[in-house]
Amino acid sequence: MQYLLAEAWTARNYDGYDHLRETVSQLGVPGASPSHALMNTAFCVSAVSVAIAGVSSSYLLRRRRRAVYLGATGAYSLGSVLVAAVHTGSDNAGIHVAGALLAIGAGNVIPVLVGTGVPECPRWYAVASTGLGLVGLAASASLIAGIGPVGLVERMAIDTFVGWEILTAVTLARSAVSRKDAGS
Repeated sequence: MQYLLAEAWTARNYDGYDHLRETVSQLGVPGASPSHALMNTAFCVSAVSVAIAGVSSSYLLRRRRRAVYLGATGAYSLGSVLVAAVHTGSDNAGIHVAGALLAIGAGNVIPVLVGTGVPECPRWYAVASTGLGLVGLAASASLIAGIGPVGLVERMAIDTFVGWEILTAVTLARSAVSRKDAGS
């Protein structure tokens, strides 16, 4: 949720920013974006929170899938930090692009792994997780292929993961409340 709020605030302060045609990364470029520090902080907070959540929840997956899951959460986190630290348009823009590919790609693999690999999940949650991840991967492929307005397609690829994070948080909170009520 912090990511969406930071993105909205940063875009609001970026004169002439076009959500359809400009990437999220442009919001983190010093000198171009007045609130670049906020956006880059949001990328890093997301990296840390996904790494912590990944390690904390990895026990839910079977051994072989667990390794892939931990690799995906690590790739997402590394990619997000690279996006924050190495800006688009810099001399090292290739590193930035590699970070974006890691974060976006791994971010959409994570819900597929959870949706297909955690038997304890409610069926509706497993289907929603898998569906969001697959839509995000399709949007990622469209982004790489240059299909559609880059800003819109990139947001589709990113926001499927952000949506899954919110869905997961709400599901876990409701589950905790249900368990507490059952124990009272």
